[in-house]
Amino acid sequence: MITTSGYNVPAEMIDNYLNGLVNQFFKILPIKESGEPSLNEFMRSLQVELLGFKGLMAEIGNDSMYLTLLSILQYLIENDCEIPVVKREVFKAISICKKLRSKYCETEV
Repeated sequence: MITTSGYNVPAEMIDNYLNGLVNQFFKILPIKESGEPSLNEFMRSLQVELLGFKGLMAEIGNDSMYLTLLSILQYLIENDCEIPVVKREVFKAISICKKLRSKYCETEV
């Protein structure tokens, strides 16, 4: 896959990144459940990372599923949701990450 600067990034690196996003989204749930006050900071940092990746890898960044990830995260940042809502949205985001891996990395997920 080619970056917006014209550099070729191996599919394995993209696969590793998208797999790492699964873990990042999953971390939201135990942080919420524990009442940790740094949750918003964690989610904002993840949002910055996602926006940076969108700018770097235009092919994935323009995918509607990727926009859905950003939208889920934005909603969780802006709203103090109950744990069941956070759980539902986190698992939806994880599912989307896996679909993106399948679509762009041609790996079994």
